[in-house]
Amino acid sequence: MSKFARLIHSVKGEEEFKARGKSRREDYTALKVYVPKDLHRALKLKAVEEGKEISEMVEEALRAFLSKRA
Repeated sequence: MSKFARLIHSVKGEEEFKARGKSRREDYTALKVYVPKDLHRALKLKAVEEGKEISEMVEEALRAFLSKRA
């Protein structure tokens, strides 16, 4: 869970969630991209609303995008 998400959950008084740690999995790799700040902020807020990691949301979006292009 991101620091931002932990902060939001702590402010809301919700229980602490365990980090999922994809960086330690052999079947994942890091991907660095540059996006506009407003898009990044909107993504962070949506991730918190849905209780997901940003990486999960990006993975879902990329899979959906690629499946449409197949």
